[in-house]
Amino acid sequence: MVKSIYFERYKKPLIAFCLLIIGICLVNAKFQSDSWHQSYTHYTEDSQAKQNFEDFQTEYSYWDDKSQNNRNYQNFQEYIDSNLYVYQPATNMYNLLKIPAATDYESHETYITNTTNYSSILLFLVPLAGFLLFFLDTKTGFNHFLFSLPVTRKELFIKKLIYIGGPILLAVLAGQFLYAVLIHNMIPAPYMNATLGQLFVSVINYFFLISTIFFVSTFIGSMVGNLAFGPLTWLVFWLFTYSFPNAISAIFETISISQNNTPSIPSNLFITTVGKTGGYLSMSLLFILLSLGFLTWGYKKYQTISLENDGNYLLNQESRWPIWIFMTSFCTFILGNTFFSPWYSYYISRSIGEIYSVWRPIGISLLILILVGLTCYVVVFFSTIKEKYASRRKQIIHSE
Repeated sequence: MVKSIYFERYKKPLIAFCLLIIGICLVNAKFQSDSWHQSYTHYTEDSQAKQNFEDFQTEYSYWDDKSQNNRNYQNFQEYIDSNLYVYQPATNMYNLLKIPAATDYESHETYITNTTNYSSILLFLVPLAGFLLFFLDTKTGFNHFLFSLPVTRKELFIKKLIYIGGPILLAVLAGQFLYAVLIHNMIPAPYMNATLGQLFVSVINYFFLISTIFFVSTFIGSMVGNLAFGPLTWLVFWLFTYSFPNAISAIFETISISQNNTPSIPSNLFITTVGKTGGYLSMSLLFILLSLGFLTWGYKKYQTISLENDGNYLLNQESRWPIWIFMTSFCTFILGNTFFSPWYSYYISRSIGEIYSVWRPIGISLLILILVGLTCYVVVFFSTIKEKYASRRKQIIHSE
């Protein structure tokens, strides 16, 4: 019964959204292939390009880490090859000696490409769908009908994830697998310097990352009930999640600088695009644990949400303190390591001989924590603050 109800309500938009996801992946492969072939045509058939290289050869160079200097390309073919190989190491762009063959792979390296990846929009659309999965039913009043059915809320929660969330995530997985196959076959070797196996590994790690963001978004959508603060909470979460890799990198770099070591920062912990970079299995396992944690939390609280709280920030008032702690910790971590970075600035200054008190970064960190904590407190406990204010005002009026 629940399955038929969900399909009746969501069938058409679900099919359209899944086709959109797969379509974005296919279009991404087509656009990237077209961009590469246009570059290939320009370098191999445009005589002016070769003439410009011959006339100004000294200006065509790349950075060589070994010599710590710019080196000129020896000939036009070397220059062409350095620009046409699809995947290049981020630390040695355009250095032909460092460009890997398809079978070459360094687990700690990040491989980047010059072509635009249009599937990045999925990192917004898929989590947004996860948020709306439960939030939409709350704000349209459909939950009143669902909760009146002779089924448990456990069944409602699990089957919505299976029958609505499942196809969305499967569409992401299928679409990115299709992208990998297409891009691997549409660009010829040796310029397609990634094996199909490497691309598939990248797809899998990308899938676990986007699934985690989807499930956390689902958790948020199942907990919030305010039409203004609910979507705003998800938007802030999404924006801060986008900054999370930078925050992690800042932590690694700050630790390295504090120990007077050369920063050794893994930049491929989070696979946000499908390519030669595969990431780490340990990170995928961590994403699975995070997904299970938030799903379990949302699953338990969904059993006790009250429709009477519709319009309040949280549908489950018992969760206010845990939510406040999570929001404060998460936002403080992002702000303290990306937008302000007091400890990074402190250790950088100390490394170049500019010494100032350690109380400065401590003070800034505490200030960030206090301001974020107060802001989150107002948001989470707004209804309680409003009630106490109204009660206090009423007492003052009566006393007069």
